[in-house]
Amino acid sequence: MKKNATVITIADTKGGSTKSTTAVNIAAFIAHSGLKTLLLDFDLEQPTACSYFPLQKEAPYGVYEFLIMHETDLDKLISATTTQNLDVMSSNSVRQEIVSHLNASADGIIRLKSCLKLLKSEYDVIVIDTVGTIDPTVNMAVLASDVVLSPLDPSMPGVREYLRGTISNLFRSLIPFTDYGIELPPVYTFFNRVEENNDCHRIKELFNQQINALPPLPFKITVLDKDIKKKNSYKVAASLGIAAFQHYTEPTNKVAHPYKITKAQAQSIKDDIYYLCQHLLPRYQPQFDAFMKTEIAH
Repeated sequence: MKKNATVITIADTKGGSTKSTTAVNIAAFIAHSGLKTLLLDFDLEQPTACSYFPLQKEAPYGVYEFLIMHETDLDKLISATTTQNLDVMSSNSVRQEIVSHLNASADGIIRLKSCLKLLKSEYDVIVIDTVGTIDPTVNMAVLASDVVLSPLDPSMPGVREYLRGTISNLFRSLIPFTDYGIELPPVYTFFNRVEENNDCHRIKELFNQQINALPPLPFKITVLDKDIKKKNSYKVAASLGIAAFQHYTEPTNKVAHPYKITKAQAQSIKDDIYYLCQHLLPRYQPQFDAFMKTEIAH
C-alpha cells in the first residue's frame, strides 16, 4: 500500500538554534513509533542530521543528485540508519553549487515540491533539516512542506532575528506564491534550551506580544505553550549517535569519563518530543501514545 508522507521542515534563519538536534530527535521519535521516516539533510553548510546516526547502509548519492541530476533510484539516494524505520538522505554538495543550479532553473524554488512525490509514496513522514540563513534551499523546503517547526533561542537577539529574518524576510517573501495556488504551511515555534530566569520570562512575554501584534498573514503562526528546557543529555546523545530519549550507562571501569543518560533524563526528553510531535502530526497520535507507553530503551 502506497503511503502519502507528511513533510515537516525545521526552519529558522538564525544559525545555532538547534534545528539539527530538533530534526534528528523528532525523526527518531517518529521512527520509534513505528512510522517509516526519512530525514533529509538540507543544511549544506554544516550538515549534521545525515551524520548523526550510524548507518547500516550508505547510499552513494544524496541531495545533489536528487535535486539537480533528477536521480530516481532510491537505492542510490537513501541511506539506512541502524535505527529501525529511519532513513536519511545526505547533504553531499557545497551550498553554492546547488543554489547556483536552482537560481538558473525556471522551477528552482518549487522543484523540491515536485521531487518529493517520488519519496512521499514510500514514507509516512519526511523531516527536512535546513541551513540557518535566507537561502533558496530553505525557501524550497518551506514551500514543499505541510508544516514548519521553528526552535527559538530564548535570547533577545534570537527573538529579533526570528521576527526580522524568519517571519519578515523568509515567510513574507513566499506570500506571492499563494497567487499560484501554493498554500503556505502553518508554522509552530517553541522556545528551546530555556533556563529558569527572569530574562527568559521577559523575552517570552515580549515575543508573544509581538507575534499577536502582527498584521493578518496567509499562514498561521502558533507559539507552543511548553518550553523545552536546557538539558545536557542532548550533547551526550549526539556523541553516542543515539536519540536523546534513550537511556545509556557506560561502565566506569572501561573509560575514565563515562557517558550517562539516566532513565529520568531520557523520559523527560521523550515527554518533550512527544509534545512537539502530537502538535505537528495529530493524525499519528495513536502511534505516539503507544510508543509513550513502552519502556525507555537502552
